[in-house]
Amino acid sequence: MCEEIKDYAPYNSAVVFSIAIGKVSCFTSFDPVPEKTFIYHEWYHQDKLSTKKKLSLQPPRWSTYTSIQLRETDKGSWRVQIIDHKGNLLDVARFSITD
Repeated sequence: MCEEIKDYAPYNSAVVFSIAIGKVSCFTSFDPVPEKTFIYHEWYHQDKLSTKKKLSLQPPRWSTYTSIQLRETDKGSWRVQIIDHKGNLLDVARFSITD
């Protein structure tokens, strides 16, 4: 989790973000990627699915990200579940939005 993506890399990685930054991003990197496939980023706010985004992966390695714009109602606990094309949970990124 980071404040933004700069030069194809996460910038200001953290687990707690201020609502004032306006946006947070989930950056994922895969090496190796044996064949063209896809993953999902499932964004949950307080255990409720907020958005689900499909992302392509290309061989031999690939990095990708999704972002959300922050609103005043987005304060609290969040998680992004990274899911493969078969529905398997690959990883979970947990973070919080505060004042």
